[in-house]
Amino acid sequence: MKLTSQQNLALRHKDGPILVLAGPGAGKTTMLLERIKFLSETVNPKHILTITFSKTQALDMKDRYNSSDANFMTIHAFCYLIIRNYLKKNNRNLRLLESDDLYNKYDLIGKIYFKINDKKISKEDLSEFFRLTSYMKNAMIDEDYLEDTKIKNCFQIYRAYENFKIRNYYIDFDDMQVMALKLIENDPRLLNSIRKKYRYIQVDEGQDTSLIQFKIIEKIVAPLNNLMIVADDDQSIYSFRAANVSYLLNLKSKYPNLKIIEMTENHRSSKKIVNLSKAFIDINQDRYPKDLFTKNDFWGQISIKSLRNVRDQYKFIIENMNQEEKNAILFRNNIQALNIISFLMEDEIDFSVNISSLNFFESKIIDDLFNIIEFSDDFDRIDLFCEIYYKIGTFLKKEEVDKLSHKALNKNVFEALYEMDLEDYKIETLIQKEKQLKHIRKLSLDKKISYIYKYMDYKSYISNFSKKYREEVVNKDLFIESMVNFTKNLESIEDFYSKKDKLEKKLSSSRSNLILSTIHKSKGLEYDNVFVINMVKNEFPIIVDNEDIVNKIEEERRVMYVAMTRAKKNLHILTIKKRGSEKLSPSIFFTQIKDLL
Repeated sequence: MKLTSQQNLALRHKDGPILVLAGPGAGKTTMLLERIKFLSETVNPKHILTITFSKTQALDMKDRYNSSDANFMTIHAFCYLIIRNYLKKNNRNLRLLESDDLYNKYDLIGKIYFKINDKKISKEDLSEFFRLTSYMKNAMIDEDYLEDTKIKNCFQIYRAYENFKIRNYYIDFDDMQVMALKLIENDPRLLNSIRKKYRYIQVDEGQDTSLIQFKIIEKIVAPLNNLMIVADDDQSIYSFRAANVSYLLNLKSKYPNLKIIEMTENHRSSKKIVNLSKAFIDINQDRYPKDLFTKNDFWGQISIKSLRNVRDQYKFIIENMNQEEKNAILFRNNIQALNIISFLMEDEIDFSVNISSLNFFESKIIDDLFNIIEFSDDFDRIDLFCEIYYKIGTFLKKEEVDKLSHKALNKNVFEALYEMDLEDYKIETLIQKEKQLKHIRKLSLDKKISYIYKYMDYKSYISNFSKKYREEVVNKDLFIESMVNFTKNLESIEDFYSKKDKLEKKLSSSRSNLILSTIHKSKGLEYDNVFVINMVKNEFPIIVDNEDIVNKIEEERRVMYVAMTRAKKNLHILTIKKRGSEKLSPSIFFTQIKDLL
């Protein structure tokens, strides 16, 4: 195998700490595997540990190395190994909550939430709870962090959950890291046995590593510090998982004798793509400067297009993709997939989806819309009215609706309201809402959704969502447009779920040359032709008011850089001018890239 001079320089490093700055398509996996062979000339491969970001990558490297001697594992698997060895030596037992038959951590939090708050937890809050607690543990910040969240009694729920695990000898996924660090900090014999076993450690995708993971690695490699970190600070895009690029940028202060080597030759992309993506990421200030280049002798095509609407954007993709090659449609978040999915299903074009879940179908917005639609068909449903009255601008107070819930059992809600002593303006508003709800009975599902959003004050309600639903607030028009397109020609909510089920079955079996993926999920992958869609202001980059704007813009630029560098031959960057009747402005990134081209 012919290696570049950069790869050779990196793999021949033996002792002491080294940071290898490996750009996109630089052949870092090949280098890491060749380094194990190089080290194995003087070191037993059983003493070499390679830590990867994903289980898939660990298995892939193990297969490619083709020997059982060297060690490849994720940081979580490594932590589990530390814990298991400790428990075995001390004749103790702990169970992993993630895989236990008796308890499921999601059900458990649901029960704790209900006990404390006397109501069911929403899907969003359940997901947000585990995101917050995972972030807290990975970033090694104090539990007080949970006091200031939008989840009601979040800290109290967390303490109840932690106490349950302690009492019943359980740990969950994030506890593995916390416990492993505590064990090696407090048990010198255990730490020394691990140090003797793993004398050389390689960390792949170092830019995705959290603070607690770095702390574990620091402990294990000391005092010899035979540590290789392969990373690209320009591809650090997981701050929401507590990955922190500043650790990499300040690595020299931790290891004064740190050697830094660049692997910046791109074996993947065309000259145009390499040159443009380099010029774009060079705008960032907080980074290691790199001389990114390619020796590939093909230029490829780059197009930057502003199209009329999502339908025209879709047509452009279909006309410019090559069915004989791998094509990817990349987007900033899951919601942006739905329009494209709707059009592809309509035209019966085969596709695959590379996103963790179709979680736009679990949105609070869909629940609200369907509750409003179901209530429009049955005004006796006081339970539904209690869920929607403040979302459609009725001006009713909670106390008034509480009174209503006692009066209106098995009775038309509006009739019961008109019998109450309400102000004139509230009665007038309720008469209007009743008319609107009766009107939508006659409409098809897509028109019901559009009408509720435009004319029943639901748009105003979404705009005031709390920040925990920030993605839906920022993308509310896109979300509604996507739902309208997905429900086109459907008559009922049952039809919607039938189409959704059909889509989910298709996704689990489809292996297509057309892949739809979030940019985050595309990291580490490559495609012949890449289409980056919806480069619209406020949708990409996504910025929330109270964020550190400079750092956030830099991370969002890194996300865009990851998208651009997935392309081997052709790169298409697309924006749209209108969403329905609303005029849109292009993303700042779209404008910058256009100026650079």
